[in-house]
Amino acid sequence: MKLGFLSRLFEGALSIEKTYNQCDKAIGALRAYNENQQKENAAISAADKAELDNTVNIAIQNATRIIEKEGERNWPGVFREMHKNLANIYLELDEYDKVREKCEHLQDYGEVGKLDAEEVLKNLNERENGDSDSTPAESQHTDSNPDVDVDAS
Repeated sequence: MKLGFLSRLFEGALSIEKTYNQCDKAIGALRAYNENQQKENAAISAADKAELDNTVNIAIQNATRIIEKEGERNWPGVFREMHKNLANIYLELDEYDKVREKCEHLQDYGEVGKLDAEEVLKNLNERENGDSDSTPAESQHTDSNPDVDVDAS
């Protein structure tokens, strides 16, 4: 009986760590893609585009899957980080309504959540105002991190 509990606990921890890493990878790949798209003659192969889409979709699906456990688990830090990761992914996808929605959720996580939301919203405002250096700072990187297409707007 105890082994089953420990096994599920261990699998849950691995799943969370894996999702952190997937989110970090997706955010990094989207930032690189967006920076590349700002250059003249920037092109991405169909295979690279499909890989990027897959990376982003997996990160979104897994982060969402963890967030869906909010009523079942007492993991406020994990949930806050997942909302922040999703906000940053949506920011890179230029899905600003979803960014704002995730920032609203972030504010439910105390002072740290409010600071995270302010940081993401600052980057969103820079994007919306057309600042050329609007790529979020490296400070957005997390400690570890529905199908969405990268071309979605």
